[in-house]
Amino acid sequence: MDPVQKWTQSKNGPSPKMDPVRGWTWSKGCKIRARHYNQSVLTDRSDVLVLKEPVLIYVFSGSGNTLSLAERVADVLLEDGIAAQLRPLERSDPGDTRRAGTIGLAFPVAMFSTYPFVWDFVENLPDGHNKDIFMLDTLAGFSGGIVGPLKRAVSTRGYCPIGATEIRMPSNYARTDREKPEDGRLRSRGRGKAASFAKDLASGRASWPSIPLLPDLVKRLGRDPRSSAWRAMRRKFPLSVDVQKCSRCGLCSKVCPVGNIIMEAFPGFGDSCLFCQRCISLCPGEAIGVRGRSFVPYRGADLEKMLDMACNGR
Repeated sequence: MDPVQKWTQSKNGPSPKMDPVRGWTWSKGCKIRARHYNQSVLTDRSDVLVLKEPVLIYVFSGSGNTLSLAERVADVLLEDGIAAQLRPLERSDPGDTRRAGTIGLAFPVAMFSTYPFVWDFVENLPDGHNKDIFMLDTLAGFSGGIVGPLKRAVSTRGYCPIGATEIRMPSNYARTDREKPEDGRLRSRGRGKAASFAKDLASGRASWPSIPLLPDLVKRLGRDPRSSAWRAMRRKFPLSVDVQKCSRCGLCSKVCPVGNIIMEAFPGFGDSCLFCQRCISLCPGEAIGVRGRSFVPYRGADLEKMLDMACNGR
C-alpha cells in the first residue's frame, strides 16, 4: 500500500502509525514528530506537502522586527510552493482561523511573556480539530520560556503544535541611537533563522519544545494588563507628544492595538498602554516619545509595509 494512503487511512485509528514521508506518528488524534526523519523518502516524494494550505500567519509587530521575520517565513514557504499569507493578529477574529489549513502566530516577547491581547487571541481560538499551528516570537533578551505555556494553551484547544522558534532581534527599548553597529547583523541573522524555520516547517523537521523555565510565572506576568508589572512599565516609560512635531493626523490612535490613544487637540494617552511602541515607530513626524528622555524611534521593517499591515491588514 502507498505509505501516504496507509497513513491517511490509519490516522484516526486506535494505535500510532508512522508516515515515512512526513516523519510523523499519530497518537491521540495529533501528529507527533518521529525521532528520525527519512530524507531520502522526502526527496522521492517531493509532491507531498507537509503543511496544509492556506497557511495564515497572524502577526502583531510593534516596531517591525516581527513583521520582517513573518514576511520572511511566508516568502520561503511560497518559494516551496506553499500558499502563505499574513494577517494582523490584533484586528483579526480568532474564529476566522477556521479558514486556515495551518495557523501561524508571530509576536514580540513582552514582559518576559507577550501582550495580553495575544493571549486573548490564543485563548479564544475555536476548537482546533487537530489543525497544525506554529509560532515565532522575537526578543532582545530573555523570554522566560513562553513557548511552554503557549504550547499548552493551543494543545488544550485541540491544535497540533508543529514548530516554535524564538529569534533575537535589535532592541527597540529606550534607544538613543537610530542605528547601532550590531543592528544590521542581528536583523540579517534573524532573517536567516526565520528562513531556516520555514524550511523546517515545510519539510516536517520543525519542533515545538516544552520549556519548563518559569512557564506559569511568565504567563501571569504578561497576561493581565492591570498587573503590577505592567503598571511599573507605564510609570517607567510614560509617553508624551511633542506638539511642535505633531501634525494631528490621528494615525497613532488608529494603530494602537489596545485603543489607549484618544485624539483631542493632540493625542492623549490612557492608562492601558503596553509599550508596544507602534505609535512611536509609525508616527510620520516622530512626535511621540518617552517623557523626559531623548528617545529615537526604531523601525525593523520598511515603514510602508509596517503601515500597510497596521492600517490595512496586509
